[in-house]
Amino acid sequence: MKFDDSGMNLEVLTQLIEDNYQIGSICSINFFPKGEGGYCYSIKTNRHNHYFIKAQRSNEHVDFSNSIRAVSDLRYKYKKDYVVAPIQTSQQKSIVTFDNMLISLYPFIHGTSLYETSEFTSHLEQIAKTLADFHNVSIHNDQLPKETFQNPFEKIILHLLNVAEKQDFSSNKCKRETASLFIKERKDLEFILEKMRTVQKQFSQRQFKQTITHGDPNFSNILRGPDEKLYFIDWGEIAFAPVERDLMFFLEVDGKPLDFEQFISTYLKNRPDTIIHPEIVEFYLYRWCLQEIADYGYRLLVENNGEEEDEHSLKELQPYLPIPHLTIHDRINNIVNSL
Repeated sequence: MKFDDSGMNLEVLTQLIEDNYQIGSICSINFFPKGEGGYCYSIKTNRHNHYFIKAQRSNEHVDFSNSIRAVSDLRYKYKKDYVVAPIQTSQQKSIVTFDNMLISLYPFIHGTSLYETSEFTSHLEQIAKTLADFHNVSIHNDQLPKETFQNPFEKIILHLLNVAEKQDFSSNKCKRETASLFIKERKDLEFILEKMRTVQKQFSQRQFKQTITHGDPNFSNILRGPDEKLYFIDWGEIAFAPVERDLMFFLEVDGKPLDFEQFISTYLKNRPDTIIHPEIVEFYLYRWCLQEIADYGYRLLVENNGEEEDEHSLKELQPYLPIPHLTIHDRINNIVNSL
């Protein structure tokens, strides 16, 4: 979130952290406008240590605790030091609850995301080597989600289309523009939803190899530390899936193509038995679009997050709606030509 509309009492949150973690007294806590899936805070203690808090709304459909346990295993059991894992409480827990929020505490990485540095191409080989190493981990966790190629965003998008047509948003510029956009793109959205249903049926009849995947390894979730080491953060989407789920993030950035040939050649040198399926990448590119449309569309047409957050959400929605079919087609051709 870019603005703190969580409604949390930070004094009470501070006391909760002090009571559950052996980190000393907290001297300061400040909202940190990073990420889209929750609220982030930077804290400093009287021991001159720096930490990072992430607060996520509890979701009855998502078990964050299983994801966080898997991330902890990657960091501490499998010794993957590029994985930023949560610090455990004095009761050996990775999450504490606060009202309707799930709170996790992390070491603060003194670095900058690769997205902020705009250093994309120069780190592609290092990212490819790290992802190949990560995908080679034979982690055993029956609680993590497994890819079934479902489209969980269909119901939300159909609801948003209904809301866009039936509700009056004339008094709110961002909501009015969003509703008009959904109405204008209705036929294309319905076409893609039908296509996703067809693809799911086709893929469910095939046996694609699945491994552990991050789910959202975009450049904003990769930090460059002071030692030039790369750190992967925000593991909320961790799941077993084909590796294409992660690899598709390195086809482009901000609509501009990356040197995918350089990236994939390095990846395959470090994981030579991998078979890349362009049709799976296409599925993930479309599903990612639908996820962003559902997420930002819901924030705009259903939630009331304030003018500043609405402006941010509309800006984030626009690269995905209208759905960028030509760009996706070009990216798939790029993959075919690189293999």
